[in-house]
Amino acid sequence: MHSEDQEKAEQTPDQVFLSAALFELALAALALFLGWVIGPSARETIPELSIDELWPILISILIGCVAAAPILLFVEIIRRIPWEPIRELERLTDDGMLRSLLQLRPLELIMVSLCAGIGEELLFRGWLMYWLANLIGLAEFSGGATSSLAMGIALVTSSLVFGFFHPITKLYIILAALMGLYFGGLLLYTGNLLVPIAAHATYDAVQLILTARNEQREVPQAA
Repeated sequence: MHSEDQEKAEQTPDQVFLSAALFELALAALALFLGWVIGPSARETIPELSIDELWPILISILIGCVAAAPILLFVEIIRRIPWEPIRELERLTDDGMLRSLLQLRPLELIMVSLCAGIGEELLFRGWLMYWLANLIGLAEFSGGATSSLAMGIALVTSSLVFGFFHPITKLYIILAALMGLYFGGLLLYTGNLLVPIAAHATYDAVQLILTARNEQREVPQAA
């Protein structure tokens, strides 16, 4: 009886898609709202959409997609380590919500990943990192020693917050924090938030699509 109630309580794939997309977009709205109310604006690191900027924007997105390759390789190496916390991550596909998410079509998974890239990067890198830097003492992007120190502390702190935003397992928190450092580093190096947005979205999309395909292959074998 408990099993039947649990199955009814689980969301359908369509509900999971809508919930995930709306949640991530709500993070984007929160970032823009916080930037408007207390600053700094998360839009400052996003180039304005115009005919003149169209090609640079496309290049930035392409760079971000390519920049996802190192973290995809890093995670693939980590997954091959025979360690129980890593096996625990592999078993996360048994979770009801994630299992429903993996039933989505590839295009839907890409859309959810894009929403995650936009929402989480706007909030954690576009707003939180610079807000923390300002709080520490970064008045302007002057490039001085104090500014660099403040930005470095803000990068590490915002990455830790990003890690704890993903409290799935202890190892997952650490991995998410490391990815936060990487995405933040991309923003600081390029000065363009589109780069970490594209990298984040590409990473999520590849991981979700590959995991979904692996799950589909294992189902017939289990049957």
